[in-house]
This record gives sequence, C-alpha cells and structure tokens, in this order.
Amino acid sequence: MNLYDQFIHWAGSLNAQQVADWLRHLEWNRLVPEITGKFIGFLLGFGASWFLLFRRHLRALDRLRRGDSDDVLFQAHFLAQVPGTDKYVLLFRNLMPSTTVNDLYDNPAARKIVRELADITTLRKPVLRTEGVHGYEVLNDAFNHISGHLAITPFPRETWLFAMTCEDRQVVRRKCVRCFLVRPAELERFANWRWCRDNVVCEQPWHWYRIVALHQLATVWQEEEKAAQHPSPKTQGMPLVDKHATHRRIRPMSVGIFVNEKPVGTPAEIHWPAQEWELKKLGLDLNAEPVPGV
Repeated sequence: MNLYDQFIHWAGSLNAQQVADWLRHLEWNRLVPEITGKFIGFLLGFGASWFLLFRRHLRALDRLRRGDSDDVLFQAHFLAQVPGTDKYVLLFRNLMPSTTVNDLYDNPAARKIVRELADITTLRKPVLRTEGVHGYEVLNDAFNHISGHLAITPFPRETWLFAMTCEDRQVVRRKCVRCFLVRPAELERFANWRWCRDNVVCEQPWHWYRIVALHQLATVWQEEEKAAQHPSPKTQGMPLVDKHATHRRIRPMSVGIFVNEKPVGTPAEIHWPAQEWELKKLGLDLNAEPVPGV
C-alpha cells in the first residue's frame, strides 16, 4: 500500500469526535501567526514581482514610443538616375536582417562602448567616434560581421566604403546604429552640398536627413583621405602591433552587392530651404564655408 492509499484509509477511519479533539489540541497561538506571516510574505513577493514586470513593460513601451532601439542595421546606399533628367534618387536597402548590439558583440564592455558612442553622435557628426584599441575593435567587429555575411553573395565584387553611424534623435524617429555602405565615387559626389541640394531626390520625403548624413560622411572621408597622404609617426606598443590611437572610421571593403535596385513609388522632391533652416537651428549650416577639422 502506497502513502496515498494509507492517507485515504486513515482519513476514512476518522470520526467527528477525533477531528474535534485534533483541532482543539492544535497550538493556535503559534499556528495563526505563522500562517498569517507566510500569507503576507506571499502577497508581498507577488506584488513586488508584478510591480517589477509591469515597470519593465512600461519602460519597454516608453522606449518604443521614443524610438530607442538596440538594433544594428547594415544598409547599402545607391544613386539611381531619374530617366530623362539630371536628378538621382537616393536608395538605401538593408543587406541582412537587423541584429542587436547584444548579438553583434559578445563582450559587455564593447556593448557599453557602442551605446555610449551612439548617444553622443549628432547629425553634424554622425560617424561613431571610435578611438584607441577599444574603438578599433568595436569598429572591426562590425566590419568583419557584414563582410563575412556578404562574402558568399553571387554578385560581382566592388569596393565599398563602410562606416558606423547613429543619427540625431532630434531628426530621426528611430535611434539605432546604422552601418553605411556606399561606393567611393558616389560618396565623393555627396561632398558637394550644392550638388546634393539640386540633384538628389528621395523615395520618401522624410529621407532627406539621409542625404545630410551622407554629406557629413563624405566630409569626414575627405579629411581621412588627406590625413592618409601625410601620416604622422605612431607609437608602437609592440613590434608590428599598432595601438590604434587614431584609425580610419570609414574603411574600404571588397564585397558583392546587388546594385540594380529600383525606386519604390514616385521620387519626392525635398523643400530644402525649410529643412536647411531647421538644421541651422540645430547648429548645422550646410551653406557655410567648410571649416577644416569640423
């Protein structure tokens, strides 16, 4: 006979008098406080758990509303000429499913560096300001991630420029790390703001900020190209090991990408006077003479 059967047999053999005697001899002065205390403890634990979960849910909703995101996007940028005109449509397409900072970097310190660098970027300086060995490794991990992903594509290889950016929250709704890929010849065109203003249109009206970001990216690239022609002596930590106190934030890679993308819908003209006025209020005067090193 198992314990369950024994319990059933014992319970069935009890009569009302035995039950009354058992209840009368219980130490109620000790039993009631113990049961009450455990019940109150259960309620407090349940309430605290519910509060923490509900608070986490509210914080997640707030991040969604404000556009905060830990996503990392890898996007290729193209210029497609509008037939019969001298204008070009700016196209940008995701090269792979979005990942997250946590998935891209297994080192918690690297995740912290990326988030901190993303928080201090602006539309004036959209490129993540990586510095030193830590910054170089953060940049290199993202570079290797996308180059490895594109290594098996069937498309002809070309030279593309890679940069990690994060655009200003005052301009874009969704803040996340965006890794740009753009061909050198096309990025060189973006260095001329007058050309951008007069010749580039967008698939959607709110994509105008990407033209500004690419223009700023082009100016950084030009500065890095000039600096590369006159390299300064570097202090080596070990023979042939560079400390990467400074490094190129816009790096070339050879990858195969599908480039025959077509615009979606009718291209949108941008009313630049209004946008330039808004940018000027944010401290970015695109029509001013460029200042070296800015």
